[in-house]
Order: sequence, then C-alpha cells, then structure tokens
Amino acid sequence: MSVSLADPPFPLADDVAIARQPIHDRHMRVVGYELLFRGTGGGDRSDEERAASVIVETLTGIGLDAVVGRRPAHVLASRRFLLDEHAFALPPARVVLEVAAPAPRDAAMREALERLAERGYRVSLVCDPNGTLPEPAITRLAHSVKLDVGQLSPNELTAAADRFGAAAPLLVAAGVDAPALLDRCLALGFHCFQGFFFCSPDVVRPHAPPTTRLAELRSLAGLYQRSLTFEEFERIIVRDVGLSYRLLCYLNSAFFNLPRHVASVREALMMLGMKAVRRWATLVALSGAEDKPNELTVTALLRGRLCELIGRRRPSPTAGADAFFTVGLFSVMDAMMDAPLEQVLDALPLTAETRAALLRREGPMGDALAAAIAYERGGLAEVERRLPSVPVPELYLAAVRWADAACGALDGAEAAAQESDGVDEGDEAPASRPD
Repeated sequence: MSVSLADPPFPLADDVAIARQPIHDRHMRVVGYELLFRGTGGGDRSDEERAASVIVETLTGIGLDAVVGRRPAHVLASRRFLLDEHAFALPPARVVLEVAAPAPRDAAMREALERLAERGYRVSLVCDPNGTLPEPAITRLAHSVKLDVGQLSPNELTAAADRFGAAAPLLVAAGVDAPALLDRCLALGFHCFQGFFFCSPDVVRPHAPPTTRLAELRSLAGLYQRSLTFEEFERIIVRDVGLSYRLLCYLNSAFFNLPRHVASVREALMMLGMKAVRRWATLVALSGAEDKPNELTVTALLRGRLCELIGRRRPSPTAGADAFFTVGLFSVMDAMMDAPLEQVLDALPLTAETRAALLRREGPMGDALAAAIAYERGGLAEVERRLPSVPVPELYLAAVRWADAACGALDGAEAAAQESDGVDEGDEAPASRPD
C-alpha cells in the first residue's frame, strides 16, 4: 500500500544534504523550487569543485522528479560551474540556473551566458539589492533577477524594487519569511517570492476569524480522545457530511491503492484503523482553506512524514510513530488558522508530550520537529545536534516524494468532491509571467 512506511529509496553520499524551498508567483502558486546543496562534513558549503560534482551527480542520480516533481529546479551555479560547462549536464527545460551577477566587462561570463541562452537554459541573476544594476547586455540574457530582501529596511526595499524592476524581465524576492513582508513586495511589483511566509500566521490581513477556524478544529477534537470507542469515533466524522464525503474521495484515490472501493467511514475504519483515519480526516478538514497557499499543506505533510520516519529511527519510549506524524502536521496549524499555536493546541486534547514538542521542542518528538524545520532551512548544525547519526537527508527526500504524492491525491479528491457537488471554479487565473 502506498501509505506504508517503506525504507527511504534515495541513498545520498555521506557528506551531502539536499533540501528545497518553494518559489511562489503572485497567485501563490509554486512555480519552482530552489535546491539547497550542503556538505555535511564541515562548513555550510562545499568548495566549487565539490559543489559542481554534487549538483550533477545528485540530480542525475536521484532524478529531478524525486525532488521537485514537475516544477523547475532553481540551482545555484558558481562562475567556475558555468565556465567548466557543468551546466550542460542538466536538462535545460527542468532547471533555472541562479548565477551571481558577473562583474562588469567579464567577457568569459558573458560568453558562457550567451551559450546557455542559445541552448535554451534560463538564468536568474542573483544581485545585491543595494548594489549596482548588471550591464544591460547581461540582463538581456537573464530569465529573472533575484534579490534577497529579508534584511532590507522599507526604504531600501522600495529603492531596490524601483531600480531593478525597471531592468529585470522578472523580479524575484528571496528571504520573504513573514506575511507583512510579502504584502510589501506584492505592492512594489515583485513577480515571485521565495521564503517561509506561508508557514507563519497572518494576523494583519483580514481572513476568516480565527474563532471560526478553531471551531472547525474543535469539531474534530474528539478524535484525539484516548478512550474513544470505534462507534464514537465513527459518529464524530459522519456528523460532518462534507468532511465524510471528501475523506472517502481521498481514501479511494490511487495514492492509497486500497484493495477495494471504500463506501463508508465504518469500512474505512475497519480497513485502515482509527489512527490512520484520524490522520487523514484531520488533514482533509484543515487543508481546504482557500486563502492559504497549497504549499502549506505540502509542508504539513512533509514535516509529518519526516518526523514519522525519524520516529522509527529514534523512537520515543512513550509515543509511537503516529504521534511523531501528528507533531509535524500540527507544526503549521498556527499558519493554517492565523492564530497563535498555543491557542490552536488548546482546542485539542493532546498529550503533554505532544504539546511540549510543538511549543518548546522538547523530548524525542521535539528533537524530530526541530531537526525537520532546521533541515528545510539549511541548518545542518542544528540537525546534527538534535539527531546525531540519523540519516536525515535520506529521510527528507523520501518524505518529499511521499508528501508530493499525498498532496496530489488530496487535490484530486477535492476536485472530485466539488465536481460531484456541482461546483464550477472556472479556469485558473493566469500567471503574471510565464515561468
């Protein structure tokens, strides 16, 4: 069955770690993932020769689909990487090469960029937001210009957007880790956004009141009572007809690969068990917020699965792997609800160990969650401190593939449920710029 805990299928070299960070467009759709390559043997980055071999060997060995699905992979490419023509080992339709803006009159780099353009490669120029504009001859060869805006003052951000926006075909803001900063970048005309803004609660922009979403969560709170009987569990789910229907659509998707069609919540409980149905019912209930990027659900699944896999390698004496999954899944509940995490958790009868893991990163489950969050941000020192000798890079790639598949099935189930209900959403809004 697709949902079983299989061993990670992506062995990596012992000194290599790879993670991804999403890049959203103005409609909050993911249009690519930046790939973060790190050497684990010392320092945050390998030397240039090692970095070149790591990029090519990793992406050709495990395949781009395993890391980014069908979306483009944004790969940081050094000057030497380009001049030595390592980029030509990567498929031009699947990658965007992120290149530090070359120095003026760097003829070798201009020639390299021209060769890449002729072969259909896309280049994103990474520029200092307080620095000078690249030469027009270089900018014309670029697919986009990328600025790290995370540490800019409001005046610096405005000035950078004005200067680079006039020259760039596509302007990408990196380091966007807060909803308020996203709002400023949107207003200033940036086209794409990289950062973890979608994982943070938005307490400024108007949304559905937190009490409304918390009420939805409280409707499922009974699923987390430890002394729940089979019949009580079933009644909690079936009293919400919409949830029951969407849950059955999801469980009957190809992702679960069940031996037969599941026609009722009772049948699902008998086939999968209460823990599994609780997991998926909670996800289905909380993933339908229309004002939240889909990547928030992907992140919830990814963290949940990674924590679960870590829990198998480094278990808690008092909690099973399913509890590790719950910790990862609930780590983004504040962003889903736009409310403080402690307030969200108060709506659920969670164990003290689970609350300690979520709020204070304590215990084995807290170590797993802290390591998962650190890894997605490239903080390998924290990963090693929390989980020495655990192969987190391999587990992460396994979790990525699983989360992408689970979220894809969830999207399909939601579409099937809406079609059955006669909902016609119409065509998607067009992207502001082609990728």
